[in-house]
Amino acid sequence: MYLKQLIITNKTVFSVDDLRQIWQIQNKDYLKIVINRLFKREEIFRIKRGLYAINKDYNIFELASKIKKPSYISLETVLQKNAVIFQDYSSNVYSLSDNTVQFEVNKIKFNYFKLKKEILFNPSGIINKNTYNIASTERAIADRVYLTANYYFDNLRNVDIKKLKNISKIYNKRTQEEIKKIIKFIKKNA
Repeated sequence: MYLKQLIITNKTVFSVDDLRQIWQIQNKDYLKIVINRLFKREEIFRIKRGLYAINKDYNIFELASKIKKPSYISLETVLQKNAVIFQDYSSNVYSLSDNTVQFEVNKIKFNYFKLKKEILFNPSGIINKNTYNIASTERAIADRVYLTANYYFDNLRNVDIKKLKNISKIYNKRTQEEIKKIIKFIKKNA
């Protein structure tokens, strides 16, 4: 019964609080007993303290959003996924959050970089995937430019100039000026 309730959610990663809400168990001691029974029967497994999955084929982006809240996937993770940069960052997940911190889980490094709250909570260019939030290509470019001046991008051919320009407005003047240069470069090489 408990496992079926987890499968129905279409989530792949569960915090203890998620399990409490899904199973509607208010008693913390009983919740621990249920979790431990399922864990011993190998119906769920522990990813890290306080985080569980039904199997080892969990979504690492969903895990990234559970490890650190608030956060959204961005930077090199999105840039590589969308072929804006060609370097291999597959053993890392880059996210933005309210502080800078790093965790390692199952040989994958989860890197979180601090962003001002007014930028972090601005929804421009953030895509909600139900179990996690991820930056659009344009938002990831703006995030990286904000954090790293004069960053080199390998391939800007598929960037939506209008979206990039609109998203840049939520950042500081330096970032906006640098994005104007990037847009000029894209137009020149189109």
